[in-house]
This record gives sequence, structure tokens and C-alpha cells, in this order.
Amino acid sequence: MRQPPTSAVAAGPVSFRGKRRRTWPQRLVIAFNVFLVMTCLSSAYALAFYNRQLSDIPRVSLQSTLNRTSSQTDPQNFLIVGADNAEGLDATDPVVAGRNIKENLTDTIMILRIDPNQEKAWLLSLPRDLYLPIGNNRGKDRINTALALGGPELLIQTINENFGIKIDHFLQVNFNGFKQLVDAIDGVNVYFNYPAKDDNTGLNVSEPGCALLTGDQALAYARSRHYTAKIDGRWQEDPTSDHGRIARQQYFIKQALKKAIDKGARNPIQMGNLLGVAQNWVVIDDTLTPENILDLGARFNAFNPEDLKVYEPYTHGGMAGAASVLFLDEQPSQEILNIFRGVDASQNVLAAVRVEVRNGTGKVGEGQDVADDLKRRGFTVTGSSDDRNFRNDKTVIKYAPGAGNLIAGIVLARFMDGTPIFEEEPALAQSDHSLALVVGKDFPGIRTDARPLEDFKQYLPVPENAPTTVAEPTTTAPSNQPPAAPTTTGPPSPNARSIVPEVPEGVEC
Repeated sequence: MRQPPTSAVAAGPVSFRGKRRRTWPQRLVIAFNVFLVMTCLSSAYALAFYNRQLSDIPRVSLQSTLNRTSSQTDPQNFLIVGADNAEGLDATDPVVAGRNIKENLTDTIMILRIDPNQEKAWLLSLPRDLYLPIGNNRGKDRINTALALGGPELLIQTINENFGIKIDHFLQVNFNGFKQLVDAIDGVNVYFNYPAKDDNTGLNVSEPGCALLTGDQALAYARSRHYTAKIDGRWQEDPTSDHGRIARQQYFIKQALKKAIDKGARNPIQMGNLLGVAQNWVVIDDTLTPENILDLGARFNAFNPEDLKVYEPYTHGGMAGAASVLFLDEQPSQEILNIFRGVDASQNVLAAVRVEVRNGTGKVGEGQDVADDLKRRGFTVTGSSDDRNFRNDKTVIKYAPGAGNLIAGIVLARFMDGTPIFEEEPALAQSDHSLALVVGKDFPGIRTDARPLEDFKQYLPVPENAPTTVAEPTTTAPSNQPPAAPTTTGPPSPNARSIVPEVPEGVEC
């Protein structure tokens, strides 16, 4: 630790002999002032220390791309990217085999939302094979290509356009940086219910129980998409591939946070050591300041990593040409995405309904007018275009396959007079919206209040007493209050059949 300037320590004890003794109140005031000065000096030292450490971490200029919160106490979204980049690894490392070491696809994409006032945090993992429109009209592709195509700006734009999630800060780490950070905290404890291996990444755990994973094995564990466990004497591969990997990564993050705290990461000096490792292998945005880090560290000083809420959107597998990809299940994912949008679903339920407007009236500008009305009412409109048939007599609500999407169509119909036609359109399953409103000549306009659900009882895909009623929205503005946990009774969790750690009750790891 750097020594204070000589002038601060050279003076010897001061003799008060012959002077009037101070009263206890005076002594308390002096003691308080000394404490205050020491606190200020300590904070100034920490700030200067962080400034030195952060100045050597590579920065990417994103001031024009990132969301700028009005206050550091507002909820913030951190985009955390693990780059599929093997630069700095040994040539014999399994990760290097068969790859361009400077390739910059994204191996892991996570959004960490923190609420400093509530001292709460949520983590959303986006599958790397999620197939969607890439930002800036780059066509459709896997989301993990956006970083390589246009850097952090394009990835942030893609996330914002597809999910309505704004990003406040950006952090990127490559494979070697991940290993170095794990080694800096002397490894991470991971529980294995069964022996495990992955020949593709080099993971090899021969015995069940709590294992300390250092950098090499930690990376092999976190990257494993062909995770294989020896269950009942037989090696069985996790059938959920990337979904299982996401669930294991989320467990690993909690374990890593606990280990970092145990190693003193909440101490400014120890945090400085971690920042020292980051100087070679981490990239951050140019708006993240030492003051941000100190303030967040102080506010989350007592945060328990077990309280981190983790999520993954609902998806289903399919093909895009010859490629096996994942498509977003729009409707059941909305409650999860609303958490990271800062939208409380109980206050803005219509924002969960994503709809494209198609003008079939033949009247110029009609589609955009309807889109604007829907937006004002609180719906999420993904776009407006002309329908292939310019002379539609009837208004049609088209929905992607699935009962949840039909229910979303009924929600939309409740804000229209008359009775639209409902049609299933399979192609919508591969779009960024689950509904398409084809505006016909009989279109009655958008109501300000919802019609009774009874008007559409015959269209409901579930029994009448099922939870299909949609609460009325009270506002269309994002809320600064922490949103409620999702309650969607949608399809099973994507990782429901994954092989993930289940620590036995009473076992510490």
C-alpha cells in the first residue's frame, strides 16, 4: 500500500502540558472531526486508486448508444458479454482447437439489472442461437453475430429493437480474462451431483460432490454445451444443450460472487486487484466511472448473491435455412422481459402484447395511424406496412401458433368494436411479434376502454375459469418500483430437463 506523504506522518506527539484540559464534549467533537477527515481521505484514496486502475482498462466509446439514467440511484441495465475469443490462451488449450483466436462472436450474452435503491438485482441470459432481426436492418441471424458485424453498438441496438430493453453500461470479457478472474479469487466452488465431462471443452470431473474449479476447468464448465454426466452408471448428455449451459452459468455466477465476497471483493484494495486483472482482458464502456463503482459497491455492500433472480426467455427450436436456431416465444416471455424494461406488468399489461400493423384498406397512411393509436393505448407496435391485399373488406387478427398468442389476439380485440376474424399464421412464430393486425375497410378504430371478456368467450382456447382475464392498465410509463416476479403459466422452462447442480439440503459448497 502506498505510504502517505512525509508531511502527514513526520510530526511527533504534541505535548499539551500546561494547557487547559479539554472537556469530554470537546474531545468527542475532536474525535468526530478526526474520523470525518480520515473517512474523506480514505474515500479520496479509494477514488484515486480506482481512477488509476480503471484508466488502464480498454474503453469503447458508447456515449451515443447507451441509455443515460437521470440519477445513479435509478435502476440500470449492464450488458455483460463473453466474447468467443481465445486470444491469450495457450495453443494447447482445448478452446483454441479449430477456431480463429481473434473471432469476436458472443459466446454468452447477459443483462444484469440492478436497482440501487431497493438493493435488488436480476439477471437475464439470452441464448446465443436466438434467431432474430439484427439491428440497423442487417437482416435476420443469430444474435451472437451482432458483435462481430457491428461491435457493441450493433448488439445493443439489436437488443433494444427486439426486446425494448435499454442498456446503461457495457462490459466484455474474453475466455482468457474469464480464467484470470477466476484464478484471482482462487477458484470457484461448484457442486456436481454426478461425475461430469465435456470432451469439446475439456471439462473432466471424476467424482460427485463440491469441487473447486480453477480457471481452466471453470471455463470448460461455463462453456459446456455437450455436458455429459454419469447417471446410474451410464454417461448421458444434457439434452437441452444451450439451455442447460445457461442454467449452469447462472448457478456459477452466484457461486463466483460468493467466493469473491469471501476473498474480500468488497474491500477497495481487493477490488483493485481484480481490476488489475481486468486491465488485460476486459473492455468497458466510456461512461462507467470510479464514482459509479464506489457508489454501487456501497449500496450493495450487504447484497446476498443467493438473492440474485435469474431468467431466460421462452424459446423453441427450429431451422433457418440449414442452420439449427432458436425462436423467441413472444407471449410467455413478456413478463420476464418487462422486468428488464422497467415495466411493472401489473401497471402496463398491454405493453406485453407485441403487434405488427398491416394496412389492407388501400387508404394511404391508414396503417401508421392505427399503429400510432395502438401505441398511445399502451400496446407495443413493432412496425407498420401495407398488406399484400390492398382491398380487405374485413379486419383480421393473425396470431402465431399457441394458445398464449391467441389470448394476446383476444386482448387486442377487446380494444376494438365489432368482431375481427382470428387466423393462425405459422410464419409469425419466426418474427419479433406474435400478432399481426390486418386493417380492413370495416376497421372500427381503437377504443379507450376494454370490452368485456365475455364478448370473446367462444374464442378462448382454455376453460372459462382459467386465468385469462387481463387487468386494465393504469399507466404506460415504466415504473421505478421493482416489478413483480413473472406469473405467466406458459410452456415449461427451457431448462426444465437440464442437468444442473442441485445441492443437497444441509450441504455447503
